Amino acid sequence: MNEKQKKYMKEQKQAIYDDISTTFKLPVFEDEFAEDERPTDNHFFLIVYGDMRKTDSPKKVRQDIYVVYTSENNPDVDSNTLDILTVVSKVKGIDFERSMRERIKKGETDYYYDRVTIIFSRSLQKEVTI
Repeated sequence: MNEKQKKYMKEQKQAIYDDISTTFKLPVFEDEFAEDERPTDNHFFLIVYGDMRKTDSPKKVRQDIYVVYTSENNPDVDSNTLDILTVVSKVKGIDFERSMRERIKKGETDYYYDRVTIIFSRSLQKEVTI
């Protein structure tokens, strides 16, 4: 069931991962990572695939994709964010929705790092039986 769409989803997932890895040369994690895998310099990506929701069409659903960009001591966060959304938006069927930028305090110190969550979505076709 839905085999063609599953193949398409897998291709999108691989393209997003590969394009981010190749372009930015930073560690990329999917969905989660163990605390001991977290880079100590706070420069990495986390890709999370969100919930699916209905659309106006009974044959389609939408899914959010969150690309979380974490960066420390980087004055180019905004320009990098623009590059990230450009790279990911080039993947067929992926649409940019919005971004959210946060300053996160680093432990019990006076230091902060940036975390930008860039939200994309994709439309997926589902089989409909009558």
